[in-house]
Amino acid sequence: MKLGRWRLAAAAASAVLSMWLLGCAVPTHGSDVSPGRAMPAPVAADEAAIYVIRSERVGGAIPIEVLIDGKHVGATVARSYLYAVVAPGVRVLESRGDIRSTLEVDAKPGAITYVSQVVELQYLTSPRTRLRVVHAAQGREWVAELKPAPPR
Repeated sequence: MKLGRWRLAAAAASAVLSMWLLGCAVPTHGSDVSPGRAMPAPVAADEAAIYVIRSERVGGAIPIEVLIDGKHVGATVARSYLYAVVAPGVRVLESRGDIRSTLEVDAKPGAITYVSQVVELQYLTSPRTRLRVVHAAQGREWVAELKPAPPR
């Protein structure tokens, strides 16, 4: 009898431990998702979204500030991206390095716009940046393999 209770208790403990470990492995809504697992978030029909993606390794940990319509949305580092939900319409993006780069994008309702942020390092100067819109397929691929920019 004692052996039967012990086996039952061990089986119950094993089941609880398995569920706890499985629960820890599944990302919850709103949590950071590891690189290679991120998928672009769906956008409401009355909103638009913009990803600013810094896909290269140039500049390493040098943060490059990003503004949308003059409002700070974050700063990218190498191999990271920023995500912002905006009102549909023409939006002005700005990337602040040694030389500022600006880009106007037409943010469509219910759609995602992908913007590449290219960083160039010059000898004895701050980094220079360049913004350009990229095809949605390329943008989705980068978002899936990169990480969100660190919070600032």
